[in-house]
Amino acid sequence: MSSAFTTHIGLEVHIQLNTRTKIFCGCANSFGSRPNHNICPICVGYPGVLPALNADAMRKSFLTALALNCTVNQSTFFARKNYFYPDLPKNYQISQFGAPIGTRGYFELELTEGTRTINIIEIHLEEDAGKMIHSGDWSLVDYNRTGTPLLEIVTAPDLRSGREAELLLQQLRQLVRYLEVSDGNMEEGSLRCDANISIGSGETLPDYKVEIKNINSSRFVRQALEYETQRQLQMQERGQPLAQETRLWNENRDLTEIMRTKEEADDYRYFPEPDLPSFYAD
Repeated sequence: MSSAFTTHIGLEVHIQLNTRTKIFCGCANSFGSRPNHNICPICVGYPGVLPALNADAMRKSFLTALALNCTVNQSTFFARKNYFYPDLPKNYQISQFGAPIGTRGYFELELTEGTRTINIIEIHLEEDAGKMIHSGDWSLVDYNRTGTPLLEIVTAPDLRSGREAELLLQQLRQLVRYLEVSDGNMEEGSLRCDANISIGSGETLPDYKVEIKNINSSRFVRQALEYETQRQLQMQERGQPLAQETRLWNENRDLTEIMRTKEEADDYRYFPEPDLPSFYAD
């Protein structure tokens, strides 16, 4: 890469917590059941149902936040994040926005040349969506995963290469396994990653970022970011503008493909979840 450009990479790491039941209902939180078996009116959002918060999910979330050196919020609450997608039967996701579990943490990333501090912007807890299965002309939905407690770790754009992102993901997986909050099995979707990447002049952070969605292995994270780095660099060197957008990693063709223009927080119309009171940590 030209020395005039610097790559800025941040990760959004999604970790399924290994609680016995889902985050807001009593359905089993287990992998491998027959499709649409572990569901109930609460986790698929029937009208009039009331969620109840899983205490073990909160405990494991706070434990992870402390392990990542975060400042934990003594009072936290949930919000509704509104969007439509076939694997989200309620048309909104219960997540955290204004008061996440923890903020302003850091992780000591071990590299061959030494240790470097990667800042953690926040850690928040939310419910997972279902899973889409595409087969030929058919698209199927399995709602078993809906309502699984999902912890999201958002890093600052402190990473500089796909290799660093790969190492961070591997070392975060070691951490959550050590804490016994998740099995971290990427092949089962217990740990997934979205990557944000932009290229700027020197250390100045650009006014855009490209998000690469739902990458399911640390190797694919590295490959997707290496490809996207070269794509963005070539566009900048040709004087072509780079847009804020969401892309997918095509592992069969080894390239990223446009998915949609990037949403902002306002597009989700966050508002406090009316059926869940604030949570106060002891």
